[in-house]
Amino acid sequence: MYTAMSHPYLIKSLQCLTAIGALALMGSAYAAPLSCPEVSTIKAVSIQFSAEEEGWKGEQSIDNKSMVKGFKFMGSAIKQGTDSETKLPYNYVICNYSGKGKDDYLRLSQRFVLPPVPKGSGWKDNECATSKVADCAFELVNSKGPAQMKLPAQ
Repeated sequence: MYTAMSHPYLIKSLQCLTAIGALALMGSAYAAPLSCPEVSTIKAVSIQFSAEEEGWKGEQSIDNKSMVKGFKFMGSAIKQGTDSETKLPYNYVICNYSGKGKDDYLRLSQRFVLPPVPKGSGWKDNECATSKVADCAFELVNSKGPAQMKLPAQ
C-alpha cells in the first residue's frame, strides 16, 4: 500500500545505499602506477623572460608542441623538499628530457602528498636513468601500502 510518508523514506534509503556502494567501490580501486609524461604529450605553454638586475620579469603565453619535438626522455628521480613557508616536507618527482643541443633540456616536476616509491624496472635507489618512461614508473604509498586513490590525468 502506497502512502505519502513512504515515498520520502524510500528516496532517502536509496540515497544512503548509493553512497555506501560508491564508498565501497572507491575503497577497493587502486591507482595505476604513475610515470613521467611521454614527450608527445608535452607542450610549451609559456616562455619566461627577465631583466633580473632591474627586477623585471615577463611571460609570453603560447600553445606549442613543436618546441619539444626532438626531445627525449632521459630519466627521473624521487626527491623530498621542505616548503619555505610552512616548513613542512613534501615529496616530488622530477622528469628530465634533453634535446639535440647541449643546452636543450627540459625538467618537469610534480609534488605529491604521499611519498612516491619506485615501481618500474629502471630504478636504482631513487634515481631512474633510462630512455623508457615506463621503466621509471612509480606509485604513491601510505603506511598501509599502495594508496587507494585515483589521481587526475596527467
